[in-house]
Amino acid sequence: MIADPYTLLNAKAGTGVGNMAFIGDAEAVNIDVNTASSANLTVKFATSNQKDPPTVTSAQSSTNQWDYADVLDKEDGVSIDGDTGFVVAGSDDHRMFELNNSGARWLIPVITARTAGSVTVHATCINHNQ
Repeated sequence: MIADPYTLLNAKAGTGVGNMAFIGDAEAVNIDVNTASSANLTVKFATSNQKDPPTVTSAQSSTNQWDYADVLDKEDGVSIDGDTGFVVAGSDDHRMFELNNSGARWLIPVITARTAGSVTVHATCINHNQ
């Protein structure tokens, strides 16, 4: 079964975090990223395995467990390190990724290093056996 996509960021034109999605029941998570207005920014994907939602704007700790997850570029199969994130520099793009979500319960996109443009992010949860 393929669920309706979550809108995690909607034409966000600044640094910061997007909406949080519960992905704990998903076998796979596909992420679509669309940039506009000559975007120059980085998008990272924070995930957490803890029961309660994390606060990614606060430091990681034993009670605030989260980290940046790597994603697989569906165009060419290249893994993008979570700490690096998806970087776009002045030319707009549509990209599709698969999240390395093994065991993750929460997904939160984080925009860093933005100097121009905006970004929209959708996540789709997939369960093959439902």
